[in-house]
Amino acid sequence: MWKRPSISTYLITMNMLLLGLLFPAFSFLFMKEITHLRDTQLERNINTIRQSLTTSMTSMVRSTALSANEAVAGYNFTFLQNLLAEVSLDDQEIKSCMIIDQHQMIVAHSDKTQIGSALTRAADKRISTLLTSKFPPSIQSNMTSSKAELKAEIIWPDKEEADGVMTAAFPIYLSNALWGIIRCDHSTTTVNQQITQAKEEWAIQLHQAKNYFIGLLVFFLGAGFVIAILLTRSFVRSTQILHTGVQQVAMGDLDMEISIQGVVCEEFLDLIFSFNSMTERLKDSQRKLEDYSRSLEDKVLERTQALHETQQILVQQAHEAGLAEMAVGVLHNIGNAITPAKVATTVLSNQLTASPLRHRLEQALTPLRDYLNGSRELSPQERQKFATLLHHLPTSLIEEYDRTIRELKDIQDKHHHIETIIKLQMRYAKVKEYTELVDISRLAQDAIKIIADAITKRHITLMLDIQETPLIRTEESKILQVMVNLIKNSYEAMDTTDVSTRELTVFTGVCPSKPDWVLFSVKDTGCGFTAEEKLQLFNYGYSTKQRGSGFGLHSCANTIIANHGIIEATSAGPGKGAEFSILLPITAE
Repeated sequence: MWKRPSISTYLITMNMLLLGLLFPAFSFLFMKEITHLRDTQLERNINTIRQSLTTSMTSMVRSTALSANEAVAGYNFTFLQNLLAEVSLDDQEIKSCMIIDQHQMIVAHSDKTQIGSALTRAADKRISTLLTSKFPPSIQSNMTSSKAELKAEIIWPDKEEADGVMTAAFPIYLSNALWGIIRCDHSTTTVNQQITQAKEEWAIQLHQAKNYFIGLLVFFLGAGFVIAILLTRSFVRSTQILHTGVQQVAMGDLDMEISIQGVVCEEFLDLIFSFNSMTERLKDSQRKLEDYSRSLEDKVLERTQALHETQQILVQQAHEAGLAEMAVGVLHNIGNAITPAKVATTVLSNQLTASPLRHRLEQALTPLRDYLNGSRELSPQERQKFATLLHHLPTSLIEEYDRTIRELKDIQDKHHHIETIIKLQMRYAKVKEYTELVDISRLAQDAIKIIADAITKRHITLMLDIQETPLIRTEESKILQVMVNLIKNSYEAMDTTDVSTRELTVFTGVCPSKPDWVLFSVKDTGCGFTAEEKLQLFNYGYSTKQRGSGFGLHSCANTIIANHGIIEATSAGPGKGAEFSILLPITAE
C-alpha cells in the first residue's frame, strides 16, 4: 500500500516546488523582456546606422543628379565624367557611380572604361529597370520645383552580407522627360561591420546582464530554500508536538499534556490548549464511565440473575400449565367414561330392583307349588296359565340376563377405556431430562387416544394419515404434551364456528420438502387467524381464546426449539381454518 508522505516532506516539497517554479518563471519572463528590449534597441540602432547611410547617399545622389542634369542639358559629358570620378574619390565606399539612359547604356561612369557600354549583368539590368520604373516619365509643372519634390530610390541588399551593395538612384530629366538615372552602388561592408559590432556589444551586455541576473537568481533561490526549510522546520516542529501528543492519547495515555514549548503559531497554541482541555474532560469522563461500568456490571449481573430466575419460573409455570391442561383433559376423558358407566349401573340397578321376576315370580308360582305338594288341584285355566308361564319364563330370564350382561359389558368397556387413559398418562407422567429414540407416529396415536372422547363428543370427523416414520431423538413426554396441546387447540377452534364441515386432519410422515425431517401436522376447519395474529401466536401471554392463558403455544414453541425442531402455523384467513406443523430432524443412528 502506498505510504502517504509526512507533513514535513509535504511542506518542504511544496516550498521547493513553489520556489523552483516561481523564481525560474520570473527569471524567464524577466530575461524574455530584457531580450525583447535588446532586440528592439538593436533594431533601432541598426535602423539608425542604415538611415544615416541612406540619408548621406540620398543627399549625395540628389546633389550629383542636379549637377548632372545641367551637364546633360548642355551635352557636357566630360563634366559628367569628372563629376562621377570626383564623387568616387570623395567616398571610398562607393564601388561605382554611373549615369544610365533609358536604353540601359552607360553614358558616364566612375570607371572610364565602362563609358558607352551597355549593362551586361542580368542583376544590373533588373535593378536599373526597377529603379527607372519608380520615377515619373515626365514632369509637366515647373521643373525646378518638380525636381525638388522628387525622392531618391534606395535598394538595400536582401541579406546583410559582408560584401553587400546598396544602390541609390535619382532621375535625370531632359525637356521635362525622363532621360536617364544616376546610380551609385555603395558598399555595405562598413555598415555591416558597424551593425555586427553593435550586435556583439549588445550580446556582451546581455550576457553580462544574464550572468548577473542568474547569480542573483541562484543567490535568492538558495536563500529562499534556506528560509523555507527553516520556517518549515518550525512549523513541522509544532505539528510533531501535536502528533506525538495525539498518538499518546490515542494509545490511552490520557495523562499526556502537550507542551507549548517550540510552538510558533497562535493557532497551534489554541489547538494545544483545546486538546489539553479535551483530554482532561476525557479523563474525567473515563473515570465516570469506569465507575458506572463497575456499577453497571453489578446491575447487569443482578438483572441477569433475576431474568434467569424469572425465565425458569415462567418455563416451569408453562410446563406445569401444559401438564395441568393435559391432566384436565385426561380427567375430563375419564369423567366422560365414568359418567356412562355410572348411568348404566344405575339403570341396571333399577331394572334388577323393579324386575317382575324378582317381585312377582314367587307369587305367580305359589299355586303351582301347592299343586305339586298335593295340597290343591289346578283348574284347566290355571293349567293353561302355568303352561304359558313355563313356556315364556326361560325366554324372559334369558332376555333379562342378556340385558344385564350387555350393561355390565358396557361398564367393563368404559373401565377399560379409563384404564387405557390412565396407563398412557402414567407412561408419560415422569418428567424426563434426557432424550431418547421416539416413534412420532406411535406418539401421535397415543395423543389421539388421550383426547379421543372429547373429539367424538363434539361430532368432529377425525381423519388420520399416520405413516411410518424413522426414529428421532427427542424428549418423548414433552413432544406428547405439544401434540395433545395442538390437537386440543384445533378442536377448540371449531367450537366457535358454525361450519357445516367439522373435520380434524392429523398427519405424520417424512416431510416432502425436507426428507431429513419428520412432520406432524394438525389441520382443522375452525376460526383461523389473520396475518397480524400469526406474528404473535407463539409469544408468551398471547391467546386468541377468551379464557386462554397464553402459555400453551408459547410452551410448545419453546419445547420444539429446544429439541432443534421447527413449529409453523398457516391459515388462509379468519373462518378458513388453520394448520399447525412440527418438524423434527431425523436422528442419524
